[in-house]
Amino acid sequence: MECQPCVSPRRRARVMNIQQLKAKRLGETLWTAQSSSGVQIAVTPKKGFSSAAGHFGLRYGSTDTDFHVDGKTIRVPDGSAHFLEHKLFEGREEKVFDRFGKLGADFNGGTGFRSTTYWFVSAGHFEECLDILLDFVQRPLITEERVEKEKGIIEQEVRMYEDNPHFRGLFLLHRALFQQHPIRIPPGGSVEAVQATTAAQLQTCWDAFYRPENLRLSLAGDLDPEKIFAYVEDRLISSQNQIEVVRELVQEPSTPHQAWAEEEFPVMRPQVRIGWRDKAGCGLGRPLLERQVLTSLALDLALGDAAPLHQELYEKEVVDETFHTGFSGDSDYSYALIGGQTDHPESFVEGVRSALARFLEEGPRAQDLERVRRSAWGNLVSGLQTPQALASSVLSAQLMEQRPFEVLDILDSVTAGTIHSRAHELFQDEHSSVAVLKPQSA
Repeated sequence: MECQPCVSPRRRARVMNIQQLKAKRLGETLWTAQSSSGVQIAVTPKKGFSSAAGHFGLRYGSTDTDFHVDGKTIRVPDGSAHFLEHKLFEGREEKVFDRFGKLGADFNGGTGFRSTTYWFVSAGHFEECLDILLDFVQRPLITEERVEKEKGIIEQEVRMYEDNPHFRGLFLLHRALFQQHPIRIPPGGSVEAVQATTAAQLQTCWDAFYRPENLRLSLAGDLDPEKIFAYVEDRLISSQNQIEVVRELVQEPSTPHQAWAEEEFPVMRPQVRIGWRDKAGCGLGRPLLERQVLTSLALDLALGDAAPLHQELYEKEVVDETFHTGFSGDSDYSYALIGGQTDHPESFVEGVRSALARFLEEGPRAQDLERVRRSAWGNLVSGLQTPQALASSVLSAQLMEQRPFEVLDILDSVTAGTIHSRAHELFQDEHSSVAVLKPQSA
């Protein structure tokens, strides 16, 4: 059985609503437009750069397994978004990696919890690379024969991740923090889910989510935005029909699923992760970005490498160089984590919680806030110096319904009070779970 994409022929029309966003302190000007097909496009010119980058993405990821199309309930196997990414890589007549390789371009893609992205970086042949990117995403060939052939490859990838201690420990934490949310399930799904996947299911997913109004295109390099808009407009395909797609979101209990979870695994030392979960999501856009910035600054102020409390824990050998912090979130969930390797998991957890309690009591000092603010500013700016980094950053903002570079404005506006308030909101023991990956018993 061969499932063909539901698209209409290409047609030439005018790109709509061209705008400019000037980030003066970065020295960047971002051009945005919406194609007549509905694809949102962003171009960041970088004069004098020999390389250019293209990122094509959409709001569709591994957690989108339950949804409704025009009122009809759809349920597909876990890992379907990742499987579909693999099928797009295959191309219609030639593998996409081979097509980019002939042009000397780097290419890859990835499936997250709520997004899928494809990108290339090229020091030449930009238009040819862009043609390939737009072609394989918009014109897949999904057949039962191709799907069956790919299953063995994806199963190997799933097993590889299952054998990765970092990956295993992270999802142990997810299962402790969340009772029902599909973030509990790895993006690749399970071997059983891979075996259950059909071409018809993957085509249903492509038809539902790979629609122009859900696609975002971000380009950066020594480019003329208006010429690029015109070039892209003629290569974007409009949908033949309008459909309504509604994601089914779970109602997660307000408290974590488990306070403490353990699993034996072939590691030399125990790996510990402590997670603090928000009671509910805050949507996309600026609210989520503010939550991310405030949480990250609070973690840095409380337990960053230069924080006095971190130094105390280090001197007591509670933490070592494997100590790390992080934040993850989307429209309907968010959490912070602190992790590391330790021979004494209980002491690690007790020490971290004690340090956070002191931070909640004392609050951040003004001089420390300015230090971490400058550090965050510097890291962000230094990380936006290449076309690849710019195209990636802008696409991420597009997919999260945020204004590109808005994070810099938020960094400027935060205060010790807003950080302290955010820390009090999140870092409570009743909001937390502990996940320990410990060595296997002899």
